[in-house]
Amino acid sequence: MRRRAVVLALLLAPLLAGCSQVAAIAPVGGDHLAEVRYAAIDVFFDAGIDVLVAPDCTQAASGAVSCTGKTTDGTPLAATSPADDQTVVTVTVGDRTLYSGAIMTVLDDAARKG
Repeated sequence: MRRRAVVLALLLAPLLAGCSQVAAIAPVGGDHLAEVRYAAIDVFFDAGIDVLVAPDCTQAASGAVSCTGKTTDGTPLAATSPADDQTVVTVTVGDRTLYSGAIMTVLDDAARKG
């Protein structure tokens, strides 16, 4: 009987591990607003920006997303993604553009870096 329990546990272990892996992946997905926010945070991190207030994002009825935050020295942070092309984002610190391009490029790069 004990041997059966051990065998059953060994057979179920990979299945249960798969469930936890899927659960861990789920938070990565998201809607357009979340993708813009995550991309902005990744750009700020890669640029070495000291963020005091993480980007707070809103989505207009048109679908455009805009995010604002603040660095530790008070410089405004921003990220915008227009309604007419929701695949792109522009990320700025003050009047300096850190990134302007595809959202998925930023997210994919961050995922590869781990």
